[in-house]
Amino acid sequence: MKQTIIATLFSIFSFSAIAQSMNVQYGLKAGLNVSTLSGNGAGYMYNHNAWYAGVQATFPLSKVIAFQPELLYSKEGFRGPGVIYRSDYARLPFTFQARHQSGVYAELGAQVGVNLKGTAEIISENKKMDIPELEQFNTALIMGFGYRHAKGFGANFRYSPSVSNLGNEIKAKLNCLSIGVFYTLESGKK
Repeated sequence: MKQTIIATLFSIFSFSAIAQSMNVQYGLKAGLNVSTLSGNGAGYMYNHNAWYAGVQATFPLSKVIAFQPELLYSKEGFRGPGVIYRSDYARLPFTFQARHQSGVYAELGAQVGVNLKGTAEIISENKKMDIPELEQFNTALIMGFGYRHAKGFGANFRYSPSVSNLGNEIKAKLNCLSIGVFYTLESGKK
């Protein structure tokens, strides 16, 4: 785990150094998450709607390819009969984007999430309790597309199927659809 944290910090500092000589696009993003469980251990679960918000930095590698790391606070979960399960994650997505001059782009990548807190709410009793058996880390793939206007405003759609199980006792994966908006500024513009 320490090696992963050190490698992540090294990557962030390396990209910060490279950013000094590039027209890096920094921005804010926020949107809606629709998440649920899938797999053999999912049972009868339903979608849970929540939100996410965070920051992004886009590094243009060429006229058509860009690399975009993000740091997001993401509320996710799922619903069962009479119960709502919620998880708060700090997400670190990394995507490569294929961009068209019109502003449309497609993206592919992966993300790591750190589970900050997991709770279960029993609706009939209006009672909340912590869920300690959730895995600390969650990894997922990322597939999506979006549009970025020349003035920096944009919107994106992303699907993130989980690679890792939600917990030791929960043999199911948390999958998430995200629809969001963002605003970016280029560091090289005056």
